[in-house]
Amino acid sequence: MALLTQYRSFFISPFGEPSICDELNAFLKSHRIVNVEKRLVDGERGTGWLFLVEYGQEVKNSYSPQQGQSQPRVDYRDVLSDQDFALFDKARQLRKSLSEKQGLPAYAVFTNEQLAAMIKNKAKTVKDIASIPGVGDAKVRQYAGVFLKLIADHTPAPAAAPAAASAAEQPPESEAAGEAPELSL
Repeated sequence: MALLTQYRSFFISPFGEPSICDELNAFLKSHRIVNVEKRLVDGERGTGWLFLVEYGQEVKNSYSPQQGQSQPRVDYRDVLSDQDFALFDKARQLRKSLSEKQGLPAYAVFTNEQLAAMIKNKAKTVKDIASIPGVGDAKVRQYAGVFLKLIADHTPAPAAAPAAASAAEQPPESEAAGEAPELSL
């Protein structure tokens, strides 16, 4: 929920009715108070205290996917393998450094959920990152390259099957003997 800031003023004269003090106290008790400023004024209404009360009123945020329900915290150690969690931790460190340089909150670069999706899916291309929910073109342009490099640098290359690798390294017998390979049409 978002907090909408509003203001209300109260004028209390030392010679006035005590009901105004009760009204101010009731108001302060029933609202989320952000700030109160008090000034002694001498004006049209006489001499007295002017209270300017800044208060917040909760407003439902239409952007929230679950309408006021907070999402449960995710422990990414449980979701990711040990190797993926180590990479996730490095990605969070990179995100923190980028966000500090740009004066942004870390989640403005990528959320933990987006980082985990990159790591879990072993993102290899810009298109892989762009397909993650909540990642738009601006984030892709600004950050995809450095995160793809981080993932590539810390992801081992898939090992080929030993039999297939040894067969691929050795030329056919006819080539080994110096003969040209036969071509079939």
